[in-house]
Amino acid sequence: MVKIQYLESSIYGLKWLKQYFKTQQQLNSKEAFNNFAKARALLKQAPLSGHIFDEIENVRELKIQKSAFSILYTFKRNIIYIIDIRDQRSTRSAEALTEFLAKLKKKYDL
Repeated sequence: MVKIQYLESSIYGLKWLKQYFKTQQQLNSKEAFNNFAKARALLKQAPLSGHIFDEIENVRELKIQKSAFSILYTFKRNIIYIIDIRDQRSTRSAEALTEFLAKLKKKYDL
C-alpha cells in the first residue's frame, strides 16, 4: 500500500493553497479542494503519474486539475513524499529546490 507523507517543506504551499481558494470568492473552493483530493488519490494509485520536474532527479510534478497549483513529490519504498504544493504562476528557483532536496535526501534516505 502506498502512503503519502507531507514533508515540512510543504507546509507553506499547503497554507497558501488553502488561503488562496478561501479568499478568492469568484473561485469554486469546494471544487479546488476536491481536485486536490483527486490528485492525491491518483498519486496513491499511480505514483509515477507526474512528469519529471525541471530535470531534477527523482522529483515529479502532478498538476492539480482546474487550478494553478501542482504537487511536487518524490517516491521511494511505497511512500510518496510531498515536497511542496507549488503555485505555478510564481517563479521558483530550481537551484534552491536542488539544494533543499540534497538536505532531504540525507534526512529521509531518498
